[in-house]
Amino acid sequence: MGLRRYRELLAIPGVTPLLLAAFVARLPYGMFALAVILLLRAEGFDYAAIGIVTAASGLSVGVAAPVLGRVIDRVGQTRVLVATAVASALAGVALVAAALAGAGTALLTVLAFAGGLAVPPVSPSLRTLLPGVVGRDRLDTAFAFDALQLEGVFIAGPLLAAAIATGISPEAAVLTGVAMQTAGALAVAAAPASRAWRPAERDPGSRRAGALSIPGLRTLVAALAITAISLGALEIGIPAFAEQEGTRSDAGWLFALWGAGSLAGGLFYGARQWRSGPGRRYLFIAAGLAIGLAPLPLAGSLPAFAAVVVIAGLCLAPSTAACYSLVGELAPEGALTEAYAWQIVAYVSGSAVGAWVAGVVVEEVGVGVALACAPAAAALGLVVALAGRRSLTA
Repeated sequence: MGLRRYRELLAIPGVTPLLLAAFVARLPYGMFALAVILLLRAEGFDYAAIGIVTAASGLSVGVAAPVLGRVIDRVGQTRVLVATAVASALAGVALVAAALAGAGTALLTVLAFAGGLAVPPVSPSLRTLLPGVVGRDRLDTAFAFDALQLEGVFIAGPLLAAAIATGISPEAAVLTGVAMQTAGALAVAAAPASRAWRPAERDPGSRRAGALSIPGLRTLVAALAITAISLGALEIGIPAFAEQEGTRSDAGWLFALWGAGSLAGGLFYGARQWRSGPGRRYLFIAAGLAIGLAPLPLAGSLPAFAAVVVIAGLCLAPSTAACYSLVGELAPEGALTEAYAWQIVAYVSGSAVGAWVAGVVVEEVGVGVALACAPAAAALGLVVALAGRRSLTA
């Protein structure tokens, strides 16, 4: 597989430090879910309660993301990134302190919701910067590399969280994630490209409705939100399967294998120069994602699950990269950050619902049924995308 396009991308001045800062800021995305699950399990919470707490965090990210995106599109990135970095650090420390003090589900849910509201908008900020930093001819490769970074996050993050939780304590794993998110967001805010970026003049037709004034974006956000239910279901289903068939710490390497499959798929996607448009690419890859998830509920042992979870990840990074390109193509002038924020809303809100549903299903029905929610949600998301395909591929 040729990696020339990746090497040329990283040779562009300013790209490597910016991507490194973004990686540090987003590594906690792969740590927090497992770290919080391990912390709350150690404090005696069941999976139904854990699903509520993790869902609250995800839903609040969805509430805040478009608001923060609109603010960035008006005032720039620096102040927003700095303010949210500080606020999210305070919220993370408060969550850990409350859990260790014996707080109940209600208070932890409130703190998780507050922490989600303050998550620094690093991803939409980065994707807004990339066209100006790398140029249009390298943009597909840059988006693919961004998706690969996120897969690296979801490979290294769970392993790091499990290692710290086992070697030190679950609360140390959560706090490590808090520190990295804060430091990385501040580094992105200090990057020359971020400090120099200025919002474009907004399209008058999108002033009130914003990015969702575009039919294709509405279709994409709806399809992604439903598809993302599968990701939330796996956030709960994988640790529950690991605990049922092995130990809680086995969840770390199972998550890592899922990410490794996605990494392989993303490397292939970014190494190619695609002729088809991002809308058609997204539909094709979304079908592959639904098919790849289908074997998960059939695995009856850790070795079998390890094999199928790699397959389940193959289309994840390519799907994400195709979405980045599609959002950039559909977004109205002056609302690009908000458009990327709505993509995040779709992911986190769908994941939150999936985590909540899977937590209840694990406790009331069983792990296998919770895992079956993943391919079902991905298939339904594909149906929604196909129903609105004209708005995606026009």
